[in-house]
Amino acid sequence: MSMASDHDDVTLFRGAADNSYFDVYFNALPREGAEAVECEMREVDLRPDREMTLHVEVYNPGGTIPLIVTPGGMGECDGFRGFARNVAAASSDLRVIIWDRRNLGRSEISFGTEPLPIEEAEDLHVLIHRLGLDAAAFYGMSSGSRSNMVLAARYPNHVAALIIAPLTGGPIASSRLPEEYYLKYLGDESLTSMQAVAKTPLWSAYLARNTPELQESFMRQDVGDFMAAMKRTGEHLQSYRHKTTLGMSDEELSSLEVATLILHHGDETDELHPIPNSRAATTLLKNSAFEIADTLEPILELLVPFVRTHTPHVGTV
Repeated sequence: MSMASDHDDVTLFRGAADNSYFDVYFNALPREGAEAVECEMREVDLRPDREMTLHVEVYNPGGTIPLIVTPGGMGECDGFRGFARNVAAASSDLRVIIWDRRNLGRSEISFGTEPLPIEEAEDLHVLIHRLGLDAAAFYGMSSGSRSNMVLAARYPNHVAALIIAPLTGGPIASSRLPEEYYLKYLGDESLTSMQAVAKTPLWSAYLARNTPELQESFMRQDVGDFMAAMKRTGEHLQSYRHKTTLGMSDEELSSLEVATLILHHGDETDELHPIPNSRAATTLLKNSAFEIADTLEPILELLVPFVRTHTPHVGTV
């Protein structure tokens, strides 16, 4: 199981450890065979299409069924690679790809001009090509599923299947998450420079794990651009207060035709990922199913055949 100290990790929302998915996802212990899974780590430059370099880890690089995992919260490969490795250990034909979104983990800093889930989806669009893929299955955890859903709406040919585990929605999520992730910076009058931002918990952790080059890149950013991105993204998520999920309108959800599996841990007290919102999403998504799977093995029993059924094979790398 995850360590007690993990519960306060700065990349996670307070309360993230209050359900069984915490141990499945964050600093997950290896299942049988996981420690023997081959891994390739890459820094993927998206230029000239996007001014961004992304940190990517590929488990089972010889696998022929690509599954891209987008971590939840403000999470990154360091915390979630154990889950990716466990999925890869479940089936050698799965090529499990986990990545750090922009501004997180070991990826580059850039605040862009659109709400960050949209910037992340556009990064994914280019990343898929850089990885030599036409399409893949996409596994998104909470906030990670937003980037994946935007990608499916904008570039449906890229997305062979979606797994949302769990889906974020409802008025409590639309109030608490934008504040905790983004809007809290706007009320801090001490944040007048990137040097000041660098002292806050999330960003000091980013700097501590990264190279001098990425540290310098962070310090070169304009604090006004940082604040604008926090405001833009926070208000964007707040605007979905009365929608089924954050980051997508019900009309956009209804337009998605991709095969979708929505998973939930089953805890009815989870106010950020309410079960009724997951069930409601299945009435909007044309080709979807909802299942309760509270631990790793039930997740894998549903995930592996679903991905195999809907994802085309690719050549080895």
